[in-house]
Amino acid sequence: MKVTRRQFLKVTGATAAGFALVDLGFDLQATASAAKELRIKNVTPTPTVCPYCASGCGLVIYAERDANGNFVKLLSVHGDPDNPINQGGACSKGAAMFNLREIYDERTGEQMINPKRVQKPLYRAPGSDKWEEKDWDWMLDRIAERVKETRDSSFIHKEKLEDGSEIIVNRTERIASIGGSGLDNEECYILSKMMRALGLVYLETQARI
Repeated sequence: MKVTRRQFLKVTGATAAGFALVDLGFDLQATASAAKELRIKNVTPTPTVCPYCASGCGLVIYAERDANGNFVKLLSVHGDPDNPINQGGACSKGAAMFNLREIYDERTGEQMINPKRVQKPLYRAPGSDKWEEKDWDWMLDRIAERVKETRDSSFIHKEKLEDGSEIIVNRTERIASIGGSGLDNEECYILSKMMRALGLVYLETQARI
């Protein structure tokens, strides 16, 4: 097919313009950054860092303040589009920060708590449809009792091989451990040693789920 000089310039010019629009015209990063300022009166955004793991994702906390700048109530928590790590995104735990964490205003030291946040341990007995508030001592003792009961009832000391011989395995397959990505190296080491000592074989981490 014969292409004239004029046709060639038209095609290449349109292609270059298309790339320019993609690269410049549809870049929403600046728009996302500016969205933090598009809030109602007396609502101030405060940048912070998510405390759940070591990734360093940025969050923006929106709180309502009165005319004097005093804290009134917490409104929402979103990913920070200016943060180079998460660029406005958030994992399931970071996105649920509003419901899960106590947040402190670094400027005033005020504690901002979502009224729906659970602040005490809750226990639901087997077969019950109600949650009961318990103190931490009771909860920790109950967890320890349940772990021991489950381990004792499911512990496997020896296992038979195909040739009929036995091998010592010392394990339980009815308990699993899921570690949090907020744990440091020393905490992970102690946790894994304790779980292995109990005979657990299923060890996982929140960061891989």
